[in-house]
Amino acid sequence: MIEYFDVPEEALSIIKLMLTENEMILIEAMKNNEYTYDKLVELIKGKLDVDPEDFIRDTYKRAVINKVDKDGEIMYISSDVYTRLAFFAQYEIDVWKSISKEDRDKLDKWYVNRYAEGAMPRLKEIQEGKRRLIENAHFYTLEETLDLIDDIEKQMYVVPCNCKSVALNCEKPKNVCILFEHGINSSWDRGWGRAVTKEEAKEVVKMANKNGLMHTSEAEHAICNCDGCCCYPIRASEIIGTKGIWPERLYNVVWDEEKCVNCGLCARVCNFQAFTKIDKRVVFDKEKCWGCTICKDHCPVGAITLEKVNK
Repeated sequence: MIEYFDVPEEALSIIKLMLTENEMILIEAMKNNEYTYDKLVELIKGKLDVDPEDFIRDTYKRAVINKVDKDGEIMYISSDVYTRLAFFAQYEIDVWKSISKEDRDKLDKWYVNRYAEGAMPRLKEIQEGKRRLIENAHFYTLEETLDLIDDIEKQMYVVPCNCKSVALNCEKPKNVCILFEHGINSSWDRGWGRAVTKEEAKEVVKMANKNGLMHTSEAEHAICNCDGCCCYPIRASEIIGTKGIWPERLYNVVWDEEKCVNCGLCARVCNFQAFTKIDKRVVFDKEKCWGCTICKDHCPVGAITLEKVNK
């Protein structure tokens, strides 16, 4: 089963928490082969004493199996630890938290490194001039994020942030990821997510902003409200050296030191320690700034402004 579910060494000690015994039997039986729904039902009937339809629904929801579109026909194949881990941490958070911090940290490090490795071919294409961005992901201001919500025509839904759920590096709000992807293997198709109206989505964004969470959007499927210590795109970007490209920086932060009243609110919300407060005075290190813009919304005297980056 280990080879069929792509289990890394870091997950060996907890795999029995991530999968049930019946799920492990199914993975072993599927052997990474693709099955139609009817063939999968037959396989389960021959291996397990369960209702096959309920079992398929539950294992798909838990990201133990995935769907594959083959010329319009939906096939089923076993998933892997990389896919399962996020759903495990998001929706079985108490079990995830019960695992030792040492083991969680090992898996978290493996997860972010795997994420970074997946971006390397796209980085090579950027270096060769074949593409401009790693992903279609950008830092947005609060106002731009609210406007973006107005333009989304698909049903939006909220799920726990997979980055913060897996990493557990802070106590900031987790139920802040706004998704609008509905295809196969999406959270919605698996049966997760709380449907929200546009106004409810805006309230989620405002709450996230108030708690110092920055706003990024992957235009095709999500509005993320995350932080510098947990965000996988940012942590992966640090590994492969794509600051400013992934997520794309749209603004430079401009700080007016003379106008600043040294309240320190910017330092409190800054995700990258670009703003700090030393000896009762605010200090800004622009080299540490990623241009997430969250600081601007929290400055009470307008000492922080934004300058559009020329592309």
